[in-house]
Amino acid sequence: MREFTDCAERVAQYWDSIADRYLHLFRYEFETKPYDLEVLKTFASSLSSGSYVCDAGCGPCAHVTRILSDHYLKVVGIDISPRCVLLAQQEQPCLKFEVMNMENMVFADGELDGLVAYYALHYQPKSTMNSIVREFARVLRPGGRVLVVAKQGKGEGWISDPLGSGKEIFWSALQPEELQSLFLENGFVSANCTMREPLSDEIPVPRIYMTAERVCSGASSEKRF
Repeated sequence: MREFTDCAERVAQYWDSIADRYLHLFRYEFETKPYDLEVLKTFASSLSSGSYVCDAGCGPCAHVTRILSDHYLKVVGIDISPRCVLLAQQEQPCLKFEVMNMENMVFADGELDGLVAYYALHYQPKSTMNSIVREFARVLRPGGRVLVVAKQGKGEGWISDPLGSGKEIFWSALQPEELQSLFLENGFVSANCTMREPLSDEIPVPRIYMTAERVCSGASSEKRF
């Protein structure tokens, strides 16, 4: 297995190279994903109008950013790939996007009311995930909310690109309990998971949907599944 030390740089290069194809394939994916769309709408509705939210790992489509914005939230989409951010700006010209690594975000402490990571944690080595979730906690206000969507599985390492580019991409698979513990141990409470089975045109593994709240002073962790 390759070393993970240059993972972020290589993931950015991978997304720069496949962003255009990904946009072509997934621009309209929510038209056939009613469950995901409802999860995003429910998350958006849990926040007050005008709340400041980050779509971490917005990708070239930025459709999650658009859905959140359509629910009267102030949204910024971030991505480690400059090409993804450029395409996102073209796709959603009225929204705000920035090139940013979610391991080290430029937001002030407690600046955000919400954060969504839609299939974004998978590209991180598990050794870095604790620090990433602590970074999520840092930028969220006490009581702020996070939504994480992930594919269920085990293990991590470099895999062949599922899109068939011939390149390799780093992939970390997660279990629901693993995802819950990751957040409960790093500044969050009430980590609640739901699941759905894969659709016929998806990679055949279940999907995990987890919401959690940034811990408030005096709060204790609560684990639910």
